[in-house]
Amino acid sequence: MFNASKIELGFSRFIPSDELCDSSRGFIVNDTCIIQVEILANKSEHENQVDKSVSKIDDDKHVECTDNRLPKEMISASSDKLVDFRGIGKVEQDFVPLLEEVCSRHPSLIDSKQKKSQRFIEWAFTALCRVLHFLKTKRVKDMDDDDACKHLQNLWEELEVFRFDLTWLEPHVQSALSMKNYMEKVALVKRLEENVTALEIETKRLKTNLIEAEVDLEITRRDLVKAKEGFEVGDLDAELGYGGP
Repeated sequence: MFNASKIELGFSRFIPSDELCDSSRGFIVNDTCIIQVEILANKSEHENQVDKSVSKIDDDKHVECTDNRLPKEMISASSDKLVDFRGIGKVEQDFVPLLEEVCSRHPSLIDSKQKKSQRFIEWAFTALCRVLHFLKTKRVKDMDDDDACKHLQNLWEELEVFRFDLTWLEPHVQSALSMKNYMEKVALVKRLEENVTALEIETKRLKTNLIEAEVDLEITRRDLVKAKEGFEVGDLDAELGYGGP
């Protein structure tokens, strides 16, 4: 317990600096080392009765500060129950089937994180599950939205920080990210197909009209020939007269 006369307690050294800086140990991720400190402060009975609103403000600030220190999107907003996964860390209960499936196919996912801290492992597998959950629950048509593509890109970039061997997953992610272009091409093809269909109908209608016009033309020509038989067109400008010299 710290007090005015005793301001130092515990160990002066926890880990060698070269071990801390060794990226393979997992203490430093993306040039960032997160250090968590827990402090228990004893308060008098009077202090414990201080306005609860002040305490709530402090708690909110602490949560906000903690969220800002962690990798983006790593703090789950979900209220899902956390359960232990194979004794290596806790993940959201809904994520467990996804992890069981991929870890059974790719055991190296677990092996590569055996020497990491529990918190690091939990963050890593949570990031992995977020990507898996996205791919599992989204449909091709959903990727026509810019926000969906940006969200998947952010999830993928966060997952890459933990340096899993993701050669098996990357093609699926890149394929999903390219779906917007695919959907645009699908829409273009659909529009062109509709235009072709409309033009084919119009062409057919015009051809029918042309055939009917050609028939009418042939009938009119025959009528003209008959009308001219034994008939001679005179001078239309000649005077009619009245029988005089």
